Amino acid sequence: MDNEDLRTLALFEKVEENHQINQRQLAKELGISLGLTNAFIQRVLQKGWMRARQVSARRWMYFLTPQGAMEKSRLTVNYLRRSMRYFQEIKERVNEKLQQLSGQGVKGLYLYGEGDLTEVVMLCLSLWNIKLLGTISPQHLSTSDASLSPPLPKLQKNELILITALDGIDKIRMHLQSEGYQENKDWSSF
Repeated sequence: MDNEDLRTLALFEKVEENHQINQRQLAKELGISLGLTNAFIQRVLQKGWMRARQVSARRWMYFLTPQGAMEKSRLTVNYLRRSMRYFQEIKERVNEKLQQLSGQGVKGLYLYGEGDLTEVVMLCLSLWNIKLLGTISPQHLSTSDASLSPPLPKLQKNELILITALDGIDKIRMHLQSEGYQENKDWSSF
């Protein structure tokens, strides 16, 4: 799915949630300019996916047409397929990494990160007989005050920190190195 398909799906969902939503609200919800929102609505109206009815001088109500509902269903299915493909690809990469770490004798992991990748790693750990020891949030790295950083774990034999953040990886690496942790000995990443 491209950005336009995602935006169209979001537009359909917002209109279904609130028929009286105005273009200014839609622009804010979709994260695009008011002019682009107007052009986008005009395109969707021309395709017959939505209808607009004027309820006052400056107020419109928007409705999905049956064709719009079908398009929304098509976009939703495409989005779900794409999401499942993405999950499968991530799961394969995670399992490859965990197999590698298991082969190196790693028995426990601290996950340094939050979000989708961290959750997939947590789901796959049990397949490799690796225990989740804890998580480390990278949020504290956005501040310049190092004293706000939580202490990093003291690693025991066969324990490792695995970077599972998708953003700010260089800062995390620098943080680990500045604390004396060595790559491939104390920590690893994808």
